Amino acid sequence: MSAIRPNDAVIFVMGKTGSGMSNLINKLTGMQPEDGAGQLFSCTKTVCAYKCNRNGQRFIFVDTPGFDNGELSQCAVLTAIATWLKEMYRKSIELTGVIYTHNLGGGSMGAVDEQSFQLLCRMCGNEAADRVRLVTTMWDEVDESEAVEMEETLKGTQWQSFIQAGAQPRRFVNTPKSAWDIVESLGTTTKTLLLQKEMVDMGKALEGTTAGRRLRQDKPVTLCGRVKQLFGG
Repeated sequence: MSAIRPNDAVIFVMGKTGSGMSNLINKLTGMQPEDGAGQLFSCTKTVCAYKCNRNGQRFIFVDTPGFDNGELSQCAVLTAIATWLKEMYRKSIELTGVIYTHNLGGGSMGAVDEQSFQLLCRMCGNEAADRVRLVTTMWDEVDESEAVEMEETLKGTQWQSFIQAGAQPRRFVNTPKSAWDIVESLGTTTKTLLLQKEMVDMGKALEGTTAGRRLRQDKPVTLCGRVKQLFGG
């Protein structure tokens, strides 16, 4: 993480597993993140950063563990994200933006989609909402009329209040141009996220932050929990 500099444009990419996070980064960088090319530091099942230069600006795209990935609990995912954000803020590095991906091919917004979106809102806070792009994906894999209807439903219901706070809905149509259009819409402004302020400036533990409290409130059932429910123990 020490390779990231304060003058870099740092873009955080979040979403549910299978929503197209890594594919979006691939279209931006021309690299396959899972192959390890262009990494700034080692990647396990945590947070990975990839660099790309464009028009004299160095961009850092941060790939995060997807929510509901089957290998990490929601708590583990949030902990990995929070640890990275905390360390960056301590190094005086602010985010240019947060890209949140949502797979339109997944049907209506389910419980995990709702939980991950609520965590996003509570991580960023309304003051940094203008740094967020709510990106719908898989437009090339679904019927366009149905996709438009789902997009409008999201904008008018679950996403509405965050959009009113400043977040912007965008479409990723699986091309480098559409990916860069999203990034360039963020401009050059940087901001500190609510989660970073709470953990660093206010000295709160993760479980005491707005996002941490939301996660405890949702009480997600892990695979281990399901096994215990079925078989006891």
